[in-house]
Amino acid sequence: MAVANEARVAPVEFDRTPPQDIDAEQSVLGGMLLSKDAIADVVEVLRSEDFYRPAHQLIYDAVLDLYGRGEPADAVTVAAELSRAGHIGRVGGHPYLHTLISGVPTAANAGYYAEIVAERAILRRLVEAGTRIVQMGYGAASGEGMAGSVDDVVDRAQAEVYEVTERRASEDYVRIEDLLEGTLDEMDKMTSNGGLGAGVPTGFSQIDEMTHGLHPGQMIVVAGRPGSGKALALDTPLVTPTGWTTMGSVQVGDALMGADGRPTRVVAVTDVMVDRPCYEVTFSDGSTIVADAEHQWRTTTRASPRLEFTSPLSADARDKAFVFAARAHVGADTLATFRDLVEQLGEQFHSIIRQETAAVGVGGRLPRRVAGPSRSYVWTAPAYSRRAVAARVFERTLAVTRRPDVAAIVTTEQIAETLRCPTADQRANHAVDCASALDLPEANLPIPPYTLGAWLSDGTSAAAAITSADVEQLRSAGVLNRKQIPAIYLRGSKTQRRAMLAGLLDTDGTVTVDGAVSFAVTNQRLATDALELIISLGYRASMSTKAVQGRTPESSTCYTVTFTPADRDFELSRKAARQTNVTRSGTRTRYITDVRRVESVPVRCVQVDNADHMYLAGRNMIPTHNSTLAMDFARSAAIKNHQSTVIFSLEMSKQDIMMRLFSAEARVKLNDIRSGRMTDDDWRKIALRSSELAEAPLFIDDSPNLTMMEIRAKARRLKQRHDLKLIVIDYMQLMTSGKRVESRQQEVSEFSRAMKLLAKELELPVVALSQLNRGPEQRTDKKPMLSDLRESGSIEQDADVVLLVHREDMYERESPRAGEADIIIAKHRNGPTGQAVVAFQGHLSRFVDMPN
Repeated sequence: MAVANEARVAPVEFDRTPPQDIDAEQSVLGGMLLSKDAIADVVEVLRSEDFYRPAHQLIYDAVLDLYGRGEPADAVTVAAELSRAGHIGRVGGHPYLHTLISGVPTAANAGYYAEIVAERAILRRLVEAGTRIVQMGYGAASGEGMAGSVDDVVDRAQAEVYEVTERRASEDYVRIEDLLEGTLDEMDKMTSNGGLGAGVPTGFSQIDEMTHGLHPGQMIVVAGRPGSGKALALDTPLVTPTGWTTMGSVQVGDALMGADGRPTRVVAVTDVMVDRPCYEVTFSDGSTIVADAEHQWRTTTRASPRLEFTSPLSADARDKAFVFAARAHVGADTLATFRDLVEQLGEQFHSIIRQETAAVGVGGRLPRRVAGPSRSYVWTAPAYSRRAVAARVFERTLAVTRRPDVAAIVTTEQIAETLRCPTADQRANHAVDCASALDLPEANLPIPPYTLGAWLSDGTSAAAAITSADVEQLRSAGVLNRKQIPAIYLRGSKTQRRAMLAGLLDTDGTVTVDGAVSFAVTNQRLATDALELIISLGYRASMSTKAVQGRTPESSTCYTVTFTPADRDFELSRKAARQTNVTRSGTRTRYITDVRRVESVPVRCVQVDNADHMYLAGRNMIPTHNSTLAMDFARSAAIKNHQSTVIFSLEMSKQDIMMRLFSAEARVKLNDIRSGRMTDDDWRKIALRSSELAEAPLFIDDSPNLTMMEIRAKARRLKQRHDLKLIVIDYMQLMTSGKRVESRQQEVSEFSRAMKLLAKELELPVVALSQLNRGPEQRTDKKPMLSDLRESGSIEQDADVVLLVHREDMYERESPRAGEADIIIAKHRNGPTGQAVVAFQGHLSRFVDMPN
């Protein structure tokens, strides 16, 4: 037997060294010490941990640190940097650095050597992953180490292999030709669904006369007030994962809730803006929001195809899953095996339970007796959290499918102009989709949510009647003698909030004749909290009042919250039987019923980091949305003068930039493109300009959270491959260094200095968009000054040219200069300052020369 085992198991070789190539590592570092061009090639291929020798990792980090600061990286400077960090002895001292330089054949091959090092690093990670997978297999077989089913082990093993090849993408810029087809398809979908020497010409004759174009080595700052709008009143409530805040209080780094129901981070906030045209927007559910004229909303119109929702499971299955999930949240959580869960829910849930138990993970093991041919055996079966699995299974039953998105981004002013349909009944035209249910983690609740909901509706406010919870529990929850839904329950998981709603409805809820659900109480605070609870589940709801016979004045008003849910929200079968289960498009939207001009109030806006730039505003959680002159410089350079240009956009997506380019070049209204209202003539104009745009050497990079190191590496690559002539960065205040800094002003100062060094190193102009502070709005003429540059005085010092944008009609709607803009050359290091007058064509998203 021993011989047979030895034959099956090969002896382990302990003398193997991990895959590595020391010569290639030395050649990479030697090339980087010889040439800064080699650094740009290597930084896109290697990371510090890709080097096998720790000493090489220290040298690589020192070179990158110097390169990122714009300082030379050679043997002397790297040795000094390592000495300051106390690492010079660990890398072999000064002689080793000179050995690296003398041993490299040529710096031109650094990129090739880097590929060799990267390949060896991947092989090392593969060996390490294989070792961990072997340990997982033996550990699961012996009952030691990683616990779980075979499926769990396989899943972890696949994740280990995936991580081996996971690499950071380095070339995120895309040539405009590659974007044409996708952008035209998107626009088609919208329609079907409803002579200056060495300087780069700016395209504006007066500016070119004073600046002679944008010259190599210059840093040009284009600054203006943050906007042109997109702002809400300061007292507008904003939804957070823990409760509420206001537009006036929110700061960078705070968390808000997005329209998709998930938390999103605030990455930028504007200053408070005054004297802006403001409107009060009223919705069909009775909610109102005050916004400025340029604030953006995502709406569908009556002409757009209606959205359709369908559920993948039957109504009975959804009811069964809901009851199971609600009961799982009563009392303490328990473990259940896979077979237990299938028996309780039914065989129709077999595949769903299989997937969700794998996602939840094994929480323990339960003994199960198995009958054998001669005797029975006791086996410990994997068990799972009943509450966690129940919540995930119920969420799966609520999955809906819908028709493709046909919503468009429109401003408040545009909604006011098209508020009603041009029909006899003058119906409301614009609808805003309800937000998705808030997706939040499970909360640690002192009382089961269903139990507390039932007590809040029918319990005695001063006692613990009808509930197993004692008086102290109710007091600790903050509801004794004060009926309200505690904040922790309003921000619990979706399953917990549904259980709370079921408790409220089973006691004080009714089903109307048309199948809608209503909840009626005489306690205003409880009704308001119930309204928030219902809206947080993704339902459209409204509240009405009527006078009733009450014992006190406070109880003489009945507050009724009405909604049409897509889900079963009763646990009592007699009430659930009456509830409709039809999900219509109208139950998922609210219409804008009125937009009226109001007295101007201070306003402000934020930018969030999610993909659709949407966040929730107002007590009814209404989804609301979140640099034109620099774009005209890029158009002039790339399209009209065929000079390679790259736009690093931290604010707009590639599709947004492409649509603005089409609007400006083809002279088609941007709003018509976004709303899908283009005519045949508009399409003809776009088709004629498409070929010219396709040939333009314009590159667009909309990677989020770009650092100066990444911009520098990508710009150098474009300079080498495409003879880059102009860089546009939109905009400076959205950049991040990824490092701890003493203040934001210091961080912006580093960006400013790095951009100036980049312009000199690559010998091309760098145009950086910036923002102005509130200084202009405190002056009578509202004109900006050089001192108004926001967040850092070093921008003013480092810039060669500063252009300030001023539009009089932003502050005076009846201004005789409507449509004009002043481009103030506030600083010009090599020439005169002055002012150029241009025409602002906002509907075409561009500035143009004034006609003679």
